[in-house]
Amino acid sequence: MSNGATGPYREGRRMNFWGAAAAVTAVAVTLSGCAAGSSGGASGDGTGTITVWAQEGQAGEVQAAKDEVAAFNDSQSDVVAELTLIPQASYGQTLASTKADALPDVFEFDGETLGSLVYANKLMPLDGLVDEAVVDNQLPSIVAEGTYVDGSLYSVSQYDSGLALYGNRSMLEAAGITDTPTTVDDAWTVDEFEDAVVALGAKSPEGKGLDIKEQYQGTWPGYAFTPVVASAGQPLVKDGSADGALNDPAVVDALSRFATWREYVDPNADDKAFTGGRVGLSWVGHWTYNDYAAALGDDLVVIPLPDFGNGTKSGQGSHSWGIGSKSERSASAAKFLEFIMSDDSIGDITAANGAVPATQTAIAASELYAPGGPLALYTDQLALTCGADDPTPDCVTVPRTISPAWPVINSAFSEAFWAIYGGADAQEELDKAVKTIDQDYEDNAGYE
Repeated sequence: MSNGATGPYREGRRMNFWGAAAAVTAVAVTLSGCAAGSSGGASGDGTGTITVWAQEGQAGEVQAAKDEVAAFNDSQSDVVAELTLIPQASYGQTLASTKADALPDVFEFDGETLGSLVYANKLMPLDGLVDEAVVDNQLPSIVAEGTYVDGSLYSVSQYDSGLALYGNRSMLEAAGITDTPTTVDDAWTVDEFEDAVVALGAKSPEGKGLDIKEQYQGTWPGYAFTPVVASAGQPLVKDGSADGALNDPAVVDALSRFATWREYVDPNADDKAFTGGRVGLSWVGHWTYNDYAAALGDDLVVIPLPDFGNGTKSGQGSHSWGIGSKSERSASAAKFLEFIMSDDSIGDITAANGAVPATQTAIAASELYAPGGPLALYTDQLALTCGADDPTPDCVTVPRTISPAWPVINSAFSEAFWAIYGGADAQEELDKAVKTIDQDYEDNAGYE
């Protein structure tokens, strides 16, 4: 889940979308007719053979990657792309352990690792390489996720993601809830949301009204519940420190309040709390839409997350694509990136994974995400993106902290969240998380 951007993002302003080789177990797939590893043309001349790495994960995404490489090779005769698929389980470690000069010309990566990859000098800035029109067509959230603290753009993405509430219209109405918000401007206040959860619980034989995908466990909170922090008016980290941000009194209050809803949350061990009609609200992302729509039909409603005082907030993130910092074929690699950012390529991959198309033109062609579509709320949220350290009231989507420290931030926050959710003191847990995060920054000289 990822992004790329320029000036407005760097200044933390609201952006309106519609207004504008270590040893690896790898499966080598050569779609070029050339031997893998063959060298390309002269540096920067836009010809020759380029190497491409992608994750071997979801079957539909794998097939889309193969098809894209084949289509690129068929579309012109100057550049040949050779694809190597690496098992998803080992992919991140492969990128981390591979030295910069052994990385391919182009590679896919999880957007949350961009900070670490740039800090390790493994990604090349795309400014001046990738056509500006391609970058301008990207969602603001994608631009934000792909922009490092030095102000340079390092990645593009074919799709993005987001969070919202799914509601069961019939169950909500049976609980007396008829004024259900469907736009970011009409989000429930935290009091209104709590009233809805309690009312649903009162109608449920088991006393449950809400699903938060509790069964996901692990670092799920780093994606799913950081919007609570942003909606309370704070980033996770500001200016290289979590102190005064993550442990701000408003955040303490918000997460403490969230923990009180646990009695109304279905543990959802079978992942059927919402589709099985046990609860009327589910706090999750776009990826459950197909299953939910199949189960509920016209009863399914998409609702923004509740407002904890600083406006409704959502997260984002995608798989991203970048150019290896030591690539001698950067012009050829840029041609490949521009090709996979076409509407056809994005349409193929999002048809396979159901994610939010990452460009304005691809969204306009989407039955799900275009204005008036059943998932248009996700597009509206991603259109209103701000900087990770500046969750202003008029923005909705807040990217994850773009930093090499993200793994530590994610882990520390997730541990604190689960502890608070389990009944621990919020101030104490958040202070512990702050200490862990700030110690990591100190140990690494602020990642300067």
